[in-house]
Amino acid sequence: MPMVLTLLVSLYKLGRFFAMAGAERLVVPECVSQAGSWAGGGSSREHREVSPGVNTDVRAALDRILPALHRAITRAKQAAGPVELRKAISEVFQLVEEAWGMPTVGRDVAKVLCDVIRLEGGLDLLLNLLYTAELETKCQAGKLLEQILVAENRDRIARIGLGVILNLAKERDVPQLAQSVSGILEHMFKHTEETCFQLISDGGLDAILYWCRWTDPIVLRHCAMALANCAMYGGQANQRLMIEKRTAEWLFPLVFSRDDELIRLHACLAITVLATNKEIEKEVERSGTLALVEPFIASLDPEQFACEMLGSSDNSQGRTADDLQRLVPLLDSSRLEAQCIAAFYLCTEAAIKTRQKKTKIFSETGATQSLKRVVCYSTSSTTSSLAKKVLRMIGEEVPRRILPTVPNWKPCEVQTWLQQIGFNKYCQSFLDHQVDGDILLRLTEEELQEDLGMDSSITRKRFFRELTELKTFANYSTCDRSNLADWLGSIDPKFRQYTYNLLTCGINRNFLHRVTEQQLQEDCHINTGFHRVRILTAAREMLHSPITLQTASDGTDVFISYRRSTGSQLASLLKVHLQLHGFSVFIDVEKLEAGKFEDKLIQSVMSARNFVLVLSPNALDKCMADPECKDWVHKEIVTALNSGKNIVPVTDHFEWPDPETLPKDMRAVLKFNGIKWSHEYQEATIEKIIRFLQGRSSRDSSAGSENGLDCLPSLGQP
Repeated sequence: MPMVLTLLVSLYKLGRFFAMAGAERLVVPECVSQAGSWAGGGSSREHREVSPGVNTDVRAALDRILPALHRAITRAKQAAGPVELRKAISEVFQLVEEAWGMPTVGRDVAKVLCDVIRLEGGLDLLLNLLYTAELETKCQAGKLLEQILVAENRDRIARIGLGVILNLAKERDVPQLAQSVSGILEHMFKHTEETCFQLISDGGLDAILYWCRWTDPIVLRHCAMALANCAMYGGQANQRLMIEKRTAEWLFPLVFSRDDELIRLHACLAITVLATNKEIEKEVERSGTLALVEPFIASLDPEQFACEMLGSSDNSQGRTADDLQRLVPLLDSSRLEAQCIAAFYLCTEAAIKTRQKKTKIFSETGATQSLKRVVCYSTSSTTSSLAKKVLRMIGEEVPRRILPTVPNWKPCEVQTWLQQIGFNKYCQSFLDHQVDGDILLRLTEEELQEDLGMDSSITRKRFFRELTELKTFANYSTCDRSNLADWLGSIDPKFRQYTYNLLTCGINRNFLHRVTEQQLQEDCHINTGFHRVRILTAAREMLHSPITLQTASDGTDVFISYRRSTGSQLASLLKVHLQLHGFSVFIDVEKLEAGKFEDKLIQSVMSARNFVLVLSPNALDKCMADPECKDWVHKEIVTALNSGKNIVPVTDHFEWPDPETLPKDMRAVLKFNGIKWSHEYQEATIEKIIRFLQGRSSRDSSAGSENGLDCLPSLGQP
């Protein structure tokens, strides 16, 4: 009988899902779709008093703000028309915005206001307005809703109002709505894994990815944070759905753009979280977005960034304990990008929490211990420096960095490590037995108890916990010529702890497939059976996996040349669009100085089959006074011309210069037909570019520039 009930429930849920997915507009509950549900039902409610248990400063702020909030709510209930209603909503918005901007107590005050609005029916009214009102009122309601989405209000939306939000998300090309709807989706993506799944299934993620091609910084900021929230809160199943919808590729223009550092930071967080999922790691790496993370973080000043966040009402309260808790696994990750981005976020949060006198949150979430581990073991100077800053700001002791080449440690270095992990009591015993790095890595529990005098079994467990961590982060390069450590880490980061056990038995990567499970257990002391099975399975898969050789003649389909100061956003959009159409694309991330990189860049131009030249405002100005061909764009154009590449200029607010102003070696580029980029009609423009890439030379005048796209239906931002 229970099985029958379970089956019936599952069939009901499945039927409900397909009914929602197949409808043009999602079903909206009756409590939302009935007009005036708030105005008619809440006028007799008594004003809720402030709880006597709240902080004195919070109470003082609420005593001042709540009466004004109640008056604004009453005016909204009694509004005779849309003008009065919008004015009342605007008053509520200003009160909530003021609360969020209060230093120290802002989150607590704003939380009470958000609760009051929900309890007095305000949330349901806003949903009703978003469902039934005219555009101007919808925008006003959406703007307020975005500000009040604390956890309880998100829960209410998830239960009765998600259909309203998703229906609005289908109206993608209305700029007035996009700002608030993208902001609402940003908050809803951090609700639950189930909510994330529904948002992805019913078009919420599609809307966010569509807006990633826009230029509105407010919308792009919401998009970047929405994707970061979906990655952090959605779980591994939803992360897989994100990859299937090509999220990793669409994050590239957000990280690549130079216009807004906050957009770039949130996008970096999103791509890094996705990369920590081993099941989709390869797809994330192939997008090219992940490679942008570390250089960007290294270029930032966390203290200056924190000051900017404190000056912003959207970010001045910093992150919640739950948010910080989700950053800790990134610190503990084996990926350097993950450690780097987490350390930076925590550094900015430390500045905010220090001002709020809430630094205990770092130890309560486990961040403090992970930060100390990063200082001790991280191979990234940027990450280690950020972690040290955090520890100093929150008043914690900063540990010394541990030399990673543990197999080569002398007894004195073992002594330093013992002191750092709090085992000073046993220093003399270890010194008397001349325990060096080699012996330390091979210590058994019996030797620890009988020879080194560690009698307490609990103390031995604590010691081996620290030793396992040391083995996991140690550098074995001096004795690991086959790079066994990194291979074990690719299976699971914690498997690096077995590296020295295998090496001392004479086992390397090439011999591992010949080893039996019994030998791994008895000779290599890998006691966990599941670990042994995973290692042997991976070794045999490596043996039978095909080896692909890349010949020197292999090249990319498209090389994109651009002026970074004005053309980076368009260049990144072109990269994503072309990749999604199946083209392999090369775009240099940074215009580095001359040297080996110059040779590689020129070789990349020569090996590419097509050369797309992004002509943004003033893109060729530096070429004009460059007779020696030192400018990067000049070099790339000349190389493409001399190599006979199919050159496709893409213009964006670009004015063609007088040919006489350009050096002779690049004037021929002016003979190619330019395709005018249109943000409004991106897909149509891309189709035209693809026609030129697929064998129709842009030098062929019969192809025409075909820039007149006014007759086509709008596909993008007006």
